[in-house]
Amino acid sequence: MDKMVYYCVCAGCKNSSKTGHRVHSFPKDKGIFRSWVQFVKVRRADFSASSVTAFSRICSAHFKEEDYHSGDAKMVSLGLKSERMAKLSPTAVPSVHANLSACPVPRSRDTVSRKRDSATMLKDASQQETMDSVDTVESVDTGDQLLPSSTSDAGTQCDLKPPQWSHAVQVNLKPKMVSVGTQTSFSPQTSTPLASPEQTDDDDDDDDNASVISDLSWVPEEPMHEEDEEEVYDEEPPYTCDPHHNGIDKFIVCQEELMGLFAICPACCERSDSSIVQQEGTFVKIKQVCASCGYHRFWQNQPMLHRNMPTCNLLLSGAQTLRMLTLFGLQCISASSFFRHQRHYTIPVIVQAWQNDQAKIFSDLRAMDGGLVLAGDCRSDSPGHCAKYGSYSLIEDRVNKVVDVQLVQSSEVPNSSWCELEGLKRSVGLLRGKDLHLATLITDRHRQVAKWVREELSPEGTRHYFDVWHIAKSLGKALDAASKECDQLRLWRPAIVNHLYWTAASTPDGNPAVMEAKWRSLVNHIQDIHDHDTPAFSSCAHGTLDGDQRNKEWLEPEVFAGSLAAVKLENIIMRTALQKDVRQLSPQHQTFSLEAYHSLILHFAPKHTGFSYLGMYSRLLL
Repeated sequence: MDKMVYYCVCAGCKNSSKTGHRVHSFPKDKGIFRSWVQFVKVRRADFSASSVTAFSRICSAHFKEEDYHSGDAKMVSLGLKSERMAKLSPTAVPSVHANLSACPVPRSRDTVSRKRDSATMLKDASQQETMDSVDTVESVDTGDQLLPSSTSDAGTQCDLKPPQWSHAVQVNLKPKMVSVGTQTSFSPQTSTPLASPEQTDDDDDDDDNASVISDLSWVPEEPMHEEDEEEVYDEEPPYTCDPHHNGIDKFIVCQEELMGLFAICPACCERSDSSIVQQEGTFVKIKQVCASCGYHRFWQNQPMLHRNMPTCNLLLSGAQTLRMLTLFGLQCISASSFFRHQRHYTIPVIVQAWQNDQAKIFSDLRAMDGGLVLAGDCRSDSPGHCAKYGSYSLIEDRVNKVVDVQLVQSSEVPNSSWCELEGLKRSVGLLRGKDLHLATLITDRHRQVAKWVREELSPEGTRHYFDVWHIAKSLGKALDAASKECDQLRLWRPAIVNHLYWTAASTPDGNPAVMEAKWRSLVNHIQDIHDHDTPAFSSCAHGTLDGDQRNKEWLEPEVFAGSLAAVKLENIIMRTALQKDVRQLSPQHQTFSLEAYHSLILHFAPKHTGFSYLGMYSRLLL
């Protein structure tokens, strides 16, 4: 069944949902509704309120950029949200009359590619100028007269109360969301403009079928109502906030003990009445009124950030303690608030901080001589061969810093085993774009990676080495299996593995022929034969081994030759694939620092827990 196509009702406009433009339904607010009708009526004299149907739409070409939620507009520019999901501001009114035939048609992108790009499109986030004031609200037609425009300062709440307005035509005037840097005085390095956590239904696009999780813990700004002038003290006073909330100590207080602090009036010391007037997650607001002297005040347990967000609610979203707090009986934010805060605040800040650090690392590496010496490896998000994500990391071994992290979803490649190769390709492409030369690459023995490096990077002068630990691990398993049938090999297992490490460490220039000769000499060495027929390594490097230097018996040639132990050991040591891998052993640099980094990731992204794409990516960057 074909999808419904919605056309723009403005005169001369041929845009529709079929052409890829966003189309917006008429608002439910009567005042804003009349303003939309008046806009269309400028060029369509026959258009009126009765002409509006359930299918009437106005396309995005008639709105300015500031008519959309600044948070949504920023998320669209960063690639964290599609253009069709951007929401109009509740007070947005169309104001653009132009030739719309040349309006560009937005291009749709693959969902997986959009998710991947969203983690790398935050470079310009810190360059957006901070908004110092809210927009002026357009005039609203109430039927008899036009209401004058009103402005609001970003430091105080907007609570205008014209006494002549009726509830039927009231307008909820809200200050435009400003960046975190303006209202919380954060430093410019971390003042990334972020999206508002508020979700509204008045400006839902019909083309947007994404579901929004409702959050019972979020209380949006209340609409304006007429109040009795005797209740003026019920208005919430403005609060300022300290930019260093995370460094302030917090305490757990029981409700009974907290309310006991407001039982006595601080002015006349008589009994006073107190009650909780607002509770939102960890935030609580208490009103205290004294009937004796008329003293009254409001008290809240934490400062507020922009758009009346409690500070501790936002800080709590950066922790993994919701389950513990719930079991302990503490008041905390809901799960939907937790994930919304992470999506709009925590994740963009983490990605922005990582890209700033990455840019500095690239600048330092350009000043170093000899090209890059990188260790690379892939980490799957779950054991086995059914991983959803594969993260490929590169560490500069000389400075011991992570250079790049690429997250690949298994649906982007034929299967999860291909994530490692795809992640390496993306990392190498990034380094090439930054004019960084890859001189040495150390990886495990992944065959797809080895083939691609041999064909693509080796012609450019890149030396590819294998990490010794990975080969030694495989060799140890093979020796353990052979030792079950031959006890003689069990005593020699540690020495054979150590010989593999010595083969690489004793050849600092990485000469493949020398390392292969040293490795093949092991068959003679365990038989007490220390002279070999290979020119590259004609004799063992050790001296005479007598007394305490001998802790195991030599395998006598007469007994060893043709025995079961000889056959099994020769099949392991002289295996063609192993000898080829020995020729590429890394003599100096290894991947142990990368393995330590992957172990650290387990604290933030355990393999027994599933995460979204951005959730997993942000935990890798932590």
